[in-house]
Amino acid sequence: MLLWVPAAQANTDCEEGYFALQQTLKQAGIEDAQAQTLPEHPHLGINRWLAYLQQQAETPAQQQQWIRLATEKAWQDQSLMIQRLPPEGNVTPAAAMALLQRCLPILAARTDFTQLPEASVPDSYATWLRAVGIYPLTAWLATGSINNYHQEMSARFSQPAPKPQRQYVPPTAVGFPVAPSSLSENPLQIPLPNAMQRQALLLNYAPVLMVADEQPWNQPGRIELNENGDPAVYTREHVSYTWISWTRYREQNLLQLNYQFWFSERPKSSWLDGYGGELDGLIWRVTLKPDGRVLYYDSIHPCGCYHKVYPVEPTLKQAAIEGDKPVFYPHPVADAYEQRISLMLAPDTHYVVRIGSAEEQLPTDSYGFVDADSLRALPRRDGQVGSLFNGNGLVPESKRGERWYLWPMGVPSAGAMRQPGEHAIAFKGRRHFDEPTLTDILFE
Repeated sequence: MLLWVPAAQANTDCEEGYFALQQTLKQAGIEDAQAQTLPEHPHLGINRWLAYLQQQAETPAQQQQWIRLATEKAWQDQSLMIQRLPPEGNVTPAAAMALLQRCLPILAARTDFTQLPEASVPDSYATWLRAVGIYPLTAWLATGSINNYHQEMSARFSQPAPKPQRQYVPPTAVGFPVAPSSLSENPLQIPLPNAMQRQALLLNYAPVLMVADEQPWNQPGRIELNENGDPAVYTREHVSYTWISWTRYREQNLLQLNYQFWFSERPKSSWLDGYGGELDGLIWRVTLKPDGRVLYYDSIHPCGCYHKVYPVEPTLKQAAIEGDKPVFYPHPVADAYEQRISLMLAPDTHYVVRIGSAEEQLPTDSYGFVDADSLRALPRRDGQVGSLFNGNGLVPESKRGERWYLWPMGVPSAGAMRQPGEHAIAFKGRRHFDEPTLTDILFE
């Protein structure tokens, strides 16, 4: 946790020390796609949400809050990256942590918001791939396949769901969590739960996971790295990797709860199956209204594929969306503020095919919560610390055959699992799962 200090206590060694730390990480080959920083201001971490908020910060109080949030983002990113430094190196993780603790508040206190460049986060599309692949033509040719996919996924919501064989339930919530509106009493009016409030929110809205068989690849598990840094999913412990995010809708900042489940693989249906391969998963997101009721749910797989939207608020109307559209769930969906909902997953593909409620007579296992940031600093069996993701935000071991024919759409290694912030969710057009105004794009 950072301790904030006045600018008068600034130590002139902090710029040099912080710059030297960045060079040390670079020389050690330690990269992290989530660790974006403002150009020439490496003590200010950014993402798409913070880049958006920078444009909304008009008053001095809002600007100071933005600097504080960006500095806390840098702290979060840097503290994870330095865990991956070799313990016997010139700069040890402990020494690097001490530098962060001392210098980040000092560098923040010296920052003049009015002199900062505009934050910009690169999108997750490779424009050069679209250029080489003659994107206007290939996108037109892909329209038929995209429409067929949309029809197939929509049909799965109406077809009889597979009979569940087992369910995975979250820890029991006690009482109702605090309403997001009471967490927004700050200059930028963002719901900012503390650690206890965040845990209570995650507990209250967490879904039950239902699976149609008990094959090991259909059981959610914990990611671990072997001595070579290769990942595997171990189902001796069932977990959901969680984080919070925000979206802007009708001039309000709304809180989002993210739950990610990992599976060991999506088994191939045949040797020609371009979608199967090592590692698979599901990201389930809950977008809350200020009073704590659910506005809507949406989901993707960790590849950014299969974006599906499940409206809860009855007044929501689907907007006319450019490019390929997400699949909208056609049935009424319960509000997780009032009752625990369940997600019925298709075997092997892990598609969400039905939203329902838990079943008392079904064999049941429990799952716990793990902070999703732990995937960025995972202990290896050789005593080192690694990351699930490479410097481009991809999980190389999860590459799929579909990358060979979808590359003209501009999504690098289409089908591979990705780091939060790298989820491109449209092949036609450009759209990201963490786009700050995505809710305004989805609904009228």
